[in-house]
Amino acid sequence: MKVTKLFLTAAIALSLGLTACSNDDDISSGGEKEGNTNVSVTLKMSQNSGLRATKALPEDYNNIGEWAGKDDIKTVAVYLIDGSSVTSKSLEVGASGSGKDYEKIINGSDITLVPKTQNAAIKTTAGAKKVYVLVNGTTEVVNALAKTPVAEFENAYTQAALYLANSGAQTFTNTSADKLAVKNGTTDETIVMTNVEPKTINVEANVTDTETLATTSPKNRVSLEVERAVARVMVSTQALSYTVPSAGGSPLGVISDINWVLAQGESSLYIQRKADWVTPSYSWVPTSDADFWGTDITGSSSKYDYSGLFENYDSANQFGGTAVKTMTDYATDPYGQVTAELNAELSGKFILPNTHAYAAGATSSYKKGNTAYVLIRAKFTPAAAAFADGETYTPNNDFFVGENGKFYTTAENAQNTAKGGVEDQTVARYVKGKVLYYAWVNPDAVPAWYNSPVIRNNVYHIHITGFRNLGTNWNPLFPEDPNNPKGPEDPSNPGTNLPLNPDPKPSVPGYNEPENPIKPTDPLTTPETWMSVDVKVLPWTLHSYSVSPGI
Repeated sequence: MKVTKLFLTAAIALSLGLTACSNDDDISSGGEKEGNTNVSVTLKMSQNSGLRATKALPEDYNNIGEWAGKDDIKTVAVYLIDGSSVTSKSLEVGASGSGKDYEKIINGSDITLVPKTQNAAIKTTAGAKKVYVLVNGTTEVVNALAKTPVAEFENAYTQAALYLANSGAQTFTNTSADKLAVKNGTTDETIVMTNVEPKTINVEANVTDTETLATTSPKNRVSLEVERAVARVMVSTQALSYTVPSAGGSPLGVISDINWVLAQGESSLYIQRKADWVTPSYSWVPTSDADFWGTDITGSSSKYDYSGLFENYDSANQFGGTAVKTMTDYATDPYGQVTAELNAELSGKFILPNTHAYAAGATSSYKKGNTAYVLIRAKFTPAAAAFADGETYTPNNDFFVGENGKFYTTAENAQNTAKGGVEDQTVARYVKGKVLYYAWVNPDAVPAWYNSPVIRNNVYHIHITGFRNLGTNWNPLFPEDPNNPKGPEDPSNPGTNLPLNPDPKPSVPGYNEPENPIKPTDPLTTPETWMSVDVKVLPWTLHSYSVSPGI
């Protein structure tokens, strides 16, 4: 299928000064004495935030352009490494005339923060200083960086994985990524940004605050690049319903009520992105189903975020999520349409980065059980002619599919030869007509996908263009043991603390469910392509591609 590329990268230039949280007249570096000079910092949103040509990530996928974003920048914290000490100060950002430390000036896609007060300069001593920054710092990140001595601070910023608790399941309140990014309606967003790497400046002596904050030829100024700490995913569809064809070409049924949820982003991140894009669970690859399911502390649930599966969840109907909206002119203008929706309401969901070792084909470390995915929940209404038992089917009721691929209104009929059934065949139950499909967030190829890295500061857009066959009836990519029919919360199953699967394995007493084609240990490809999708990633770097799902 044709893959259209879209790549967007934001350009935010922040002209910032530094202020110490300790007394400006008493900043020490080892045995150094009173500060006699000032420094300032310029921050720019990284212009090269997409995937680079590295061994770990060989190339970017589905690239279509750049998007400036709609960031509300509230604070900038500057961390100055001065000898053996760390000094920091959180500076406020406001609009022109707000009286804040920095004034935000917007020029097209560029955002500049101009220092306006003396508080936006930091008094220090001459010599080499290393500078880190944190934009829109949240409580979790600020607390993680509140460390001394220097080695502990730098370890927290560059090496230690920061776990961000999510709401887990059942009652959805937040994902791990929501701890770093907040949508302020459709107007703007407040997102944590961190430097790509710290910079060292050789500070000159006897520079005044006026000289370092000068608009032209400033002295003692260092420039850093910052990027957003999260990625985002958005999903659209060409139509709100689709006819699924049978193998012979006649209508098999109709897909409608298309909803989507997002899962299996990581629940931890490195505050500063690694140069090779390695994420905290980069090396974890499930080797067995039991390895994936694990328990509440050893399996995938300790590494990945599944809370998004419960967004807008209706437990009575085992349904829910976000209704997929149409994007009808996607094919003719993907860049313009996607960016317009990003600026309006179709702005997607945030997710933490998730990467693994790249390899061609099935040897890739990206498996179904460790790769971020979009789960499509939809309703399937089989065509009357599809039923082998000759019974009348009522939409939104359960239907059953035999191992022979034929539809039945009851499990009994599926094994009743007088009703067109096959004796003792396995029977799949589709609860209230619900079907499930999968789309990997950033696939290297559609539909032959094997690698799918999720990188911070990127937008991944998936556009559904059709459904090729009947989806699956439950989701094995959720950390529970499906062999426990009562669920892991049952008292007879001690030792696990996992929530119940929102898309559980259906059971019909006396009948065997067929094997699910989705396995956590398998490569990302499936024997059949179940869904047609276009996905595009957005400077934000923007990616987009089309899919026609089968599973």
